[in-house]
Amino acid sequence: MSKAAQNLGSLSYDRMAILRVLASTSEPMGSQVISRCLRDGYGVDLSERAIRYHLTSLDEMGLTQKVSRRDGRILTERGRDEIDNAMVGDKIGFVIDKIELLSYQATFDPVKKTGMIPINTSLIPEEEFKSALQCMKGAFKAKLGVSDKVAVYTAGKRVAGTVIPRGYVGFATICSLVVNGLLLKNGIPLDSKFGGILQLQKNRPWRFSELIQYSGSSLDPSEIFISGRMTNVTKAVETGSGKIVANFREMPALSIDTAHKLIDQLHNVGIDPILAIGEPSRPVCEIPVGLNRVGMVMVGGLNPIAAAIEAGINISNKAMSSLIEYDSLISFWDLVKP
Repeated sequence: MSKAAQNLGSLSYDRMAILRVLASTSEPMGSQVISRCLRDGYGVDLSERAIRYHLTSLDEMGLTQKVSRRDGRILTERGRDEIDNAMVGDKIGFVIDKIELLSYQATFDPVKKTGMIPINTSLIPEEEFKSALQCMKGAFKAKLGVSDKVAVYTAGKRVAGTVIPRGYVGFATICSLVVNGLLLKNGIPLDSKFGGILQLQKNRPWRFSELIQYSGSSLDPSEIFISGRMTNVTKAVETGSGKIVANFREMPALSIDTAHKLIDQLHNVGIDPILAIGEPSRPVCEIPVGLNRVGMVMVGGLNPIAAAIEAGINISNKAMSSLIEYDSLISFWDLVKP
């Protein structure tokens, strides 16, 4: 075993940041692109030469893999495991880091209907895929997802840096970070505060019953709540009252008119993540808002998946997993046609 492999348990912050950058996309990345992402997303200023040095060591550890001299590296399964199983002290704030990085990298333009859009990825057993789709129909129809645009990946295909294993189907849903990315590109910073369980009453958002702060969590709140069976999306669909996953953002009050125009652009292409937008400095769904700030409640993109899990189908989820081209998405309703 090489010395590098023996030191796997003592990865530096720089090397862990490089792994996180590679984990944010399913495409190979070279040192130049990694350098820019590190600087813009993590505040890490490393030269291309230094990055190539670190990548050589990460290759020896089996955490990264060279695709070609020109195309750069991808993350290996062992590399992804290292990120998932890193020490908690190192992972604190990882969720908020991912939010900021994907928001910056998103390029989706709702007017041109082009660009990279953030997704969640779910692994569904192949023999239960059709049943899972039937369970999701109500949630999509009730608009308890961000959009009915989805992507499907068969076994062996690579998505979000992971190869879909044999016996499973990869299922991608649009993530609510599409709003963060669009507003950020237009000069409006969103402050991502919480992910939580939102109670609905008469098909309207009422209050949050559970909250996890993004900046203090090493796991995505939606994954935690769904795997803990804390939702009842199916009940919300059938009765108008129930618990779904949602998230809470804040933005400057002065930007609210521009934000509404941009959100309308998303609505025009069938992307509807907004459940509620408050008034300046006023609480939204019983969540207090800062001075001269406006609260925004957005639906979680994994709610349709939660409905299938509630029906007993074993599905694993990776929220905010990656970015894909918008034109690679298809309508959910095309999948469930007779």
